[in-house]
Amino acid sequence: MRKRTRITGLLMALLLGISTLGGCGSKPEPTDVSDTPETSSTSQESEPVQESESDSESEPESGTEAAGPDISEEVTLTMYLIGDRPVDNDEVFAKINEKLKAEINATIDVKFMSWSEYEQKYPLIFASGEDWDIIYTADWCFYNAQATKQGFWEITQEALDTYAPMTAQTIYPEAWEQAKVNGQVFMLPMNYKEITSYVYMVRGDLMDKYEIQSVASLDEAEAYMDAIVANEPTLIPLDVGSDYDKLFVFDRMWEKANWESEEKVAGIGNWQAIGSVSELDDNAEVKGNYDQAQFQPIIERLKDWRDRGFWSKNAVVNTQNNTESFQAGKSALALCNANTAKSIYAQMATEHPEWDVRVFDAQDGVPPVLNSYLANGMSIFSKSKHPERALMALDYLRNDAEVNSLFCYGIEGKHWQASGENALVSLPDSSNYAYDGNCNWGVRNDANWRVVEGGIPGLEELNAVWKENARSRRYQTFVFDDTNVKNEIAAMTEIFNSDYKLLGLGFTDDPAGDIAKLKDRMTAAGADTVYAEMQKQAQEFLKTN
Repeated sequence: MRKRTRITGLLMALLLGISTLGGCGSKPEPTDVSDTPETSSTSQESEPVQESESDSESEPESGTEAAGPDISEEVTLTMYLIGDRPVDNDEVFAKINEKLKAEINATIDVKFMSWSEYEQKYPLIFASGEDWDIIYTADWCFYNAQATKQGFWEITQEALDTYAPMTAQTIYPEAWEQAKVNGQVFMLPMNYKEITSYVYMVRGDLMDKYEIQSVASLDEAEAYMDAIVANEPTLIPLDVGSDYDKLFVFDRMWEKANWESEEKVAGIGNWQAIGSVSELDDNAEVKGNYDQAQFQPIIERLKDWRDRGFWSKNAVVNTQNNTESFQAGKSALALCNANTAKSIYAQMATEHPEWDVRVFDAQDGVPPVLNSYLANGMSIFSKSKHPERALMALDYLRNDAEVNSLFCYGIEGKHWQASGENALVSLPDSSNYAYDGNCNWGVRNDANWRVVEGGIPGLEELNAVWKENARSRRYQTFVFDDTNVKNEIAAMTEIFNSDYKLLGLGFTDDPAGDIAKLKDRMTAAGADTVYAEMQKQAQEFLKTN
């Protein structure tokens, strides 16, 4: 009890220190939940992080002198991001590259992995032999897996001081500590305190037409979608299905069921391994989700929703995410995090005022999650030919106000316009470079962050509720070392991407039977060995947390 009390006290202190809030979804896409952020003083006042426990394996670039790193050679750095390339991405990065060329004699060539391909493509590019340098990563996006495989370049305190002095002065010390894997740091985590919270975006005109008063819970969403199925044959109620949002509805049901249960079950370790543990269990017994009491009732409800036509029969192969379908007028409901809603609300209100788009809290009584700093970050490829210059580039992307704003919001005067020190107004061309929609989450910085002025009615009230109730999970900063079970994790990931996601969309005619088959396949892949290793490491984690 003493340990849990200490954790609670630390969480309360952290919440009180939040100046800007956001979030990532089940795949976490960031969610800003502060309408009036203050420039973070923490990042300016924190002492520099302490020296890493090991030295960098990479030698400094040739010619490093007392006057500073040698940047005489012009280099082009290749950076991988996740998502779809914005229409104006090249124009934005042309301006970013002007600044980087002048400051560090380097430019960045940006490549994207779409949401529909990133899970398969991300691990492959490390073994492809391709020459690249920088990549987005996160606790949900292969950080630990690649760190333990020597896929990332180690960032030491010495390297930070030499090549990223702005970051060395401003990085939150706790973020640096969270990024350590076996005592070494392989990521620059976001310098941003964020909350994950979800909303429904709904066609207000259809709500009025069918006398729907609210869509702020799973039950209310069900009633609304029933009305759409019965009366709007040209619309898909909720057009989920891309790899990005295949599990969005499952996650909402799973989070609610487990929050309301006595066990308070939460995920642990690699999310593709679908391990979970009761936060009240000091023995940290890890089970597969399929062995948790809440799993089968959720799959049964998902099957019922699928059978009632709430999403397309082609959802399994659908590559368009549900917000894109909603914007295109193909569906009547979107489920997304609040930041996504903010980035498209103004555009939709302008383009389709007749829809009367309304936004409702989709947390359904579940406290939003206060994320670890590892929810978003940037890493450097271990085989990069210019790791130090890549670190210098990340220093500017994170900390230089001009470069950071370009990356996060686009071109001032074209995509956005400043409003005071901490807000912005989206301009018409923002549709070609959506606010916070360019996988810039790894460089988000409290010191520079702006929120959209105006925007969604009632969001300020929702922000207050989310901020008051947000919590960190017991294993929020637990990092699973899968060194001893890499083959098992790879086999389980294949099953996650097939059987598990099918069940998560309700594509089953026999929930109990298909869950049993899922368990059998996971067991054959080595799940019991993986969960035993997770439990062992979780027990060690609890000794110091």
